[in-house]
Amino acid sequence: MCTNHYEMRFSGSGGQGMMLMGDIMAEAIGGIEGREIVLTRSYGPEARGGACRSELIIDDDPINYPTVRKPDFVLAMSQKAADRYHDDMKRNAVLLVDPKFVHTIPEGIQHVYSIPMTQIAEDVTGKAVAANVVAIGAIAALTQVEKIDVVKQAVEEHFKPKLRPSNDKAFDAGVQAVQTLLAKK
Repeated sequence: MCTNHYEMRFSGSGGQGMMLMGDIMAEAIGGIEGREIVLTRSYGPEARGGACRSELIIDDDPINYPTVRKPDFVLAMSQKAADRYHDDMKRNAVLLVDPKFVHTIPEGIQHVYSIPMTQIAEDVTGKAVAANVVAIGAIAALTQVEKIDVVKQAVEEHFKPKLRPSNDKAFDAGVQAVQTLLAKK
């Protein structure tokens, strides 16, 4: 579990669930665990398909500056997001990408993880729209900013009960994908 100051950015195209991911991670870390958080959002002018991002600052102490300056973690679910939102990453930051949409990894990033989140979502739930829940599971396992079971609880509480079986499969598949990837390194 992360202590001290940690900055996260979830970026992609409108309709991929970047705002939802920020909401769920904020709920897990700030609502359930009661740590200090600041959540911000940025939308492109398009309703769907435009660039968007959700940013989360986590700290054990009060947060004095409410803007992500040097992210420790960046999720890029589109090529445009990977190109646009990586420049200010910390030197040892983690970049997580979906290879279905990100074909060219920006240069100079030391820790890049490529997980086919959309394909995993289609495989385990039959729906590509569940890629954001796969991503949340992957993020929980990869960053360890919060206990995996706490993040899963936030996912379960955020959606209607009838979606729980599908979301549980998607979340668990994201966690498993990271565990498998890390076991290979």
